[in-house]
Amino acid sequence: METTQGLLLAIGWFLLRFGLPVLATALVIWFFKRLDARWQSEAQEYTERTGLESLVPAVRCWLLNDCPEERRQKCPAYQNQEKPCWQHYRLVDGSLKESCLSCRVFRGAPALAPVAGD
Repeated sequence: METTQGLLLAIGWFLLRFGLPVLATALVIWFFKRLDARWQSEAQEYTERTGLESLVPAVRCWLLNDCPEERRQKCPAYQNQEKPCWQHYRLVDGSLKESCLSCRVFRGAPALAPVAGD
């Protein structure tokens, strides 16, 4: 009887020590996934409502810089033309490269103005 109680006590402590943190972590992950999905849908609605996709510059950097075809095929901005080219070259800290800041495509892009009510 004492062995059974000891075993049950050990299992209980194990579940308390490891099961509870795993459950809490799973709940936090679930919460953040739901929050991310909500933010993604809000961003999509905002983009559709304000027409921000039309702000991608009409002048493409590879045309302005006269990039050869083989360089274009390796370029992430050429492969994904829905986003402005400078968004593909952000540094790890989120800032832009110096070459992007001085680029005519970046400098000629329209600035985002705050939208009333948002």
